[in-house]
Amino acid sequence: MAHYRTILGIDEAGLGPILGPLTLGYAAFSLPQALTAGGVLKLDMWEALGLGREPIERKKRPVVCDSKKLYSPAKGVRALEEELLAWAAHAGHDVADFANFRAAFTPLAREKPDDYDWYIAPPEPFPLEAGADRAALRGQAIGRLLGDAGFALSELGVAPIFEGELNRLIKSLGNKARAEFEGIARIIGPLWKRYRNLAVVCDRQGGRTRYGRALAAQFPGAQIEIFIEEKAISSYELTIPEVEGCPRLFIAFMEKGDRDHLPIALASMAAKYLRELTMHQFNAWFHNYDAGIKPTAGYYQDGRRWLLDTADLRQKIGVDDNRLIRRK
Repeated sequence: MAHYRTILGIDEAGLGPILGPLTLGYAAFSLPQALTAGGVLKLDMWEALGLGREPIERKKRPVVCDSKKLYSPAKGVRALEEELLAWAAHAGHDVADFANFRAAFTPLAREKPDDYDWYIAPPEPFPLEAGADRAALRGQAIGRLLGDAGFALSELGVAPIFEGELNRLIKSLGNKARAEFEGIARIIGPLWKRYRNLAVVCDRQGGRTRYGRALAAQFPGAQIEIFIEEKAISSYELTIPEVEGCPRLFIAFMEKGDRDHLPIALASMAAKYLRELTMHQFNAWFHNYDAGIKPTAGYYQDGRRWLLDTADLRQKIGVDDNRLIRRK
C-alpha cells in the first residue's frame, strides 16, 4: 500500500468573471509521517496544528479557511491579506515589496503580468491594508506551530492564467473547464516530479465526477487506477512504472474541500488574494485615464456594466479587447 509524505492542496479564484485572471492557488506540506491515501483524507491539520477555522478566532491564533469567509467587498481585504501574508512571510517571501512578492509567489506563470499594461504598476499601497511587520510576526507564530507538530510548509503560490492566455486555451481546448484543468496540471506536474510520491486534494471542478480521461490527457505516461467516482468525492492513483522508483500520485476531487482540508483552504486564500491584487492594479490603471470609472470585480453582470462604461476610453487608448475580455 502506497504512503505519502507530501500533501498538496489546490483551489481556484476567478473562474466565473469576464475580466481579470483565473488564479489557481496551491499549498503543499511535508507531513510528520507518511500516510496512506485514506490517512490523507482523514487528516485534520487544523487540529494537528492548533490553527483556527473561523475568522472570529483571528485574535487568538492564525486562521486558515475558505477565502470567502475572510473576504468580501463589504469587509475589505484586510483579514484575508493579514492571514495569507503571514504564511507567505513564513515561506520566505518578501511581503513588503510587491515586485519581489509577485515574482516569488507566481513561479509557474506562463505569461509575464507586465505584458499587460494594466498589471505593470504595483498596487499602492502594498500591502493594501495589512502591515508587513505584523505579517512577519504572525508568520513566526505559524512557524512555531508547524515545527512543534512536525509539519513543514513546502510550497505556497499561485499559478495565474492571464486573460490572453486563458482565451487561447479555451479556443484550443474547447471550454473553460478544460482550460482550468490544464492549469491544475501545470501545478501538479513539476511538484509530482519534485516529491515523487505526492497526495493531492482539490476542490471539485464544477459538477464533474469523472476525471480519468482528463488525467490521462495531462499525464499520458501514467497508469491510472480509479478508486471512487461519486458526487461527494472522486479519487485516483497514478503511477509511472517505467520511471525508477515508480512515482505515485494520489489525487482526490471533493465537494467543499476547503472545509475539510487545510491545504485546500490555504490554496483558496492564496488564489483569492492574488486575484484581488491584480484587480486592484486593473482598476487603478483605468482610473488613471478616467477617475469617474466605477471599479469592477470583473464578474459577469458588473463586468458588462464596466465594459459599457469604458467602451469609448478603450477605443481611444487602443486597448486590445482580445487580451482584456475573457471568453465564456
